[in-house]
Amino acid sequence: MQKIEVKLNRDLGFFDITMIGIAGMIGAGVFALTGIAAGVAGPALIFAFLFNGIIATITALAYAELGSAIPQAGGGYVWIKEAFPKSAGFIAGWIDWFAHSVACSLYAVTFGAFIAVIFEGYLPFIIVSKLSTFLAITIFTYINYIGVKESGKVGGAITLMKVLILMIFGLFGLYRTFSNPDWFMNFTTPSFIPNGFAGLLAAMGLTYIAFEGYEIIVQSGEEAKNPDKNIPKAILISLWTATAIYILVAVSILGGIRSDKPSWMVLGDLGELGLIKTAGEIMPFGFIILLFAGLVSTTSAMNATIYSSSRVAFAMARDALLPRRLSTIHMKTRTPHYSIFFTYIIVSLMALSLPIEAIAASANIMFILLFIMVNLALIFMRLRAPNIKRPFKVPLMPYLPLAAIIMQFIISYFMIVELEHGFLALQASIGWIIAGVIVYSLYSKEEVTKADKEEFKTIFEERPLEEGQYRILVAYANPEIGKRLVELADLIAKAREGEIRVLSVIKMPGQTPLRAGVGFLREHSKVLEELLKIPVSPAGGVIKMAHNISDAILNEVEDYRADLLIVGWRGRTFRRDFVFGSTIDPILLKADCDVIVGRFEPGFSIRKAEKILIPTAGGPHARLAVLFAKDLWRILKAKITLTYIARDKKSFDAGKEILESCAEECEIEAEKILQRSDKAIDTLAKMSKDYDVVFIGATAEPFFKNFIKGMFVEEFAKRTDRTILMVRKRIEARDLMRRLRRRLRI
Repeated sequence: MQKIEVKLNRDLGFFDITMIGIAGMIGAGVFALTGIAAGVAGPALIFAFLFNGIIATITALAYAELGSAIPQAGGGYVWIKEAFPKSAGFIAGWIDWFAHSVACSLYAVTFGAFIAVIFEGYLPFIIVSKLSTFLAITIFTYINYIGVKESGKVGGAITLMKVLILMIFGLFGLYRTFSNPDWFMNFTTPSFIPNGFAGLLAAMGLTYIAFEGYEIIVQSGEEAKNPDKNIPKAILISLWTATAIYILVAVSILGGIRSDKPSWMVLGDLGELGLIKTAGEIMPFGFIILLFAGLVSTTSAMNATIYSSSRVAFAMARDALLPRRLSTIHMKTRTPHYSIFFTYIIVSLMALSLPIEAIAASANIMFILLFIMVNLALIFMRLRAPNIKRPFKVPLMPYLPLAAIIMQFIISYFMIVELEHGFLALQASIGWIIAGVIVYSLYSKEEVTKADKEEFKTIFEERPLEEGQYRILVAYANPEIGKRLVELADLIAKAREGEIRVLSVIKMPGQTPLRAGVGFLREHSKVLEELLKIPVSPAGGVIKMAHNISDAILNEVEDYRADLLIVGWRGRTFRRDFVFGSTIDPILLKADCDVIVGRFEPGFSIRKAEKILIPTAGGPHARLAVLFAKDLWRILKAKITLTYIARDKKSFDAGKEILESCAEECEIEAEKILQRSDKAIDTLAKMSKDYDVVFIGATAEPFFKNFIKGMFVEEFAKRTDRTILMVRKRIEARDLMRRLRRRLRI
């Protein structure tokens, strides 16, 4: 059957995704939170925006690296699912749903307040505000229900209009500021930081939501042209464009107000209305222009956040993390109406029950938690998946993301402690997280297990497996390569008194029901039965149907409780975002067992191996490679050679000790060859001509820096026709912590 790939058309250029990011940042937050934050930080609001820009930049760099390396729709939610267990993926999605919903509540409350200003003096402010808020949420929920979306051109025009209005406002404010001989008094009365650093940090936490638009850029990763270059550039340019405008607005409004009271106190007293109510004093028709811009901005933001938050719930339900009904599509409108409805409930409850300060703080807590998880995902992805090609890399790893995590915790703490409604926001956030833990424990965990069983249907099993001390799973795609893999597994099983299970996966396109794969059963079972005749050790066979091969293999690793997984590799890959291929890369990242990836010399049988070469730099993966080579030596009596290739005198001196300790620790008698060369790949390729098999273990030592980037093995494979067996040791928590401590030199 012809393979069908479903891809999004890459039609968004650099300008398009930059405008998406600017639109996500220069939104309703700056109109609603500037006055409140000024009352908290005083004139230091300028620094609050500046420091937030710096902290957000560090997290944005994490998004840039992960977004350029893995340009998939879903952004942070996808990476957290990749880096951590399923429970963490659920919590990330659960937090993301609430964060966007509460952000929508913030925009709705701001909209209601702006409408109430129009009727101020004629109708009760609180009644008009709450009624306008509820009607706005209801109207835009209905718009999302019937499937009407804002066009890209309209969104771009609105963004440009907001930027232009705020820039003009800022220029008028600067003129008014510096035309006053005593302008500096607005920034120094009673001091630049009247509420101390606690007030500054609290204001940073309160306004941090205004910097989260770079996440939207990553969400468009699958639709962006040249994502490896355009996503990082768009993130940084949009972020600092927004930061510059925020600082310009802050300077202008703090300096442009002339009052008996300090300007920051005036703004604080006006709260969410601070910007629009003082705009008339700074520029002609300022009140009307800023009010119009604020209303347009909040309506656009409400429409976008109802859409995005309901789609998060829809995606989680589709992944069986939430009740399936939430992923139901309405037959007429073709929208996830149940997800939209429950999002509507959350948005309405938050908007109508909490003051705007508590709503903003709740949204910030949720987004900051999500950003912290993304920074942690970046660190763990560097440790667990160093072979992913990263067109953009965060410098000073892991110090920068750790610094961002610490600073985000700090500003969250002061926001909760210093703001009047900070603890109320914390209670709402904790309540949502507790509810999420309950939902996951009582529903999601079991449903995900059921969904996995539905997704990976076992349609053939050769015979019941005997219980053995050591379990080897062989997964193959090509029957000829499968034969070589089973021969290798048989030798290791004999040496370790283990058993073998052979797995074949029938891949079905995403839009095709798995039961359609039954038509391929006869062909696959015939091949599998032939492979099962090879091993002498107890063996069994399984055929599965799945939409994703690597997921099916990982599922079988878990079901079988495999100690070792053996898979084949063609020796090259044609995609930028994969090193060894779209099947092998996820396996190397996630498999909860040891892994051997084999590239076999045509026509060569591993049973005829007489000489084995093992390049080593002393890492745990290389030691495991030596142990597997030792298994072959027990059965075949093959000669083993350990080699270390040093680039300089320092590493040359260390090489002898590494070779001796490796041989002693693994208890083998081996020839040891220590060489010095600036061209490690060429040297190793030349040596390999005298050997039948080359074992290579993944390691983070300097000799293999090119290897762990995914280039060493691929380049080496191009220069030799010998059999290559790449070994990856099972990654455990203590291994990750050991690597992290080594990086931090703790």
